[in-house]
Amino acid sequence: MFAFALGGNNTFNSGTVSFQYPNSWSQENQVGNFSNSSIYSAVTLTANYADASGKNQPAYIVVQMQQKTNGALNLPTTNNIVLNTTNSSVASTTVNNVTASQIGSVGTNIATKYTIIDKNNNYYLLTYICPRFALNQTEQAYNNLLTSLKIN
Repeated sequence: MFAFALGGNNTFNSGTVSFQYPNSWSQENQVGNFSNSSIYSAVTLTANYADASGKNQPAYIVVQMQQKTNGALNLPTTNNIVLNTTNSSVASTTVNNVTASQIGSVGTNIATKYTIIDKNNNYYLLTYICPRFALNQTEQAYNNLLTSLKIN
């Protein structure tokens, strides 16, 4: 957390969504405007981290919002996803006073985490994917984003 104070934060604010992310990350692109009239919106953040050989590899954090549809959604159960994924975990957490589900997995080369928030008429999916060697830095940036996330 102290490094974030020294490095500062950028603020993302669009429509109903706002959050902060470290200055070491950059906003790559945005689709939609995160308003209640958008059927889909997304923003991608990236940062480069050097591996043991000094080669830079990107890490990604993606924030998505999509309107809920009327009708049935047939997804595999969380248990099926976890049972079919090595080194994965499922947790329940609270983000901005809303209960959220988290699914994480750490593989040989990459690590991922998904946080799914069901609020009002929208689903929010926050994801990171990064090289395994950048897991700690990416997790810090992701947690910073989740802590500051506001959905109106």
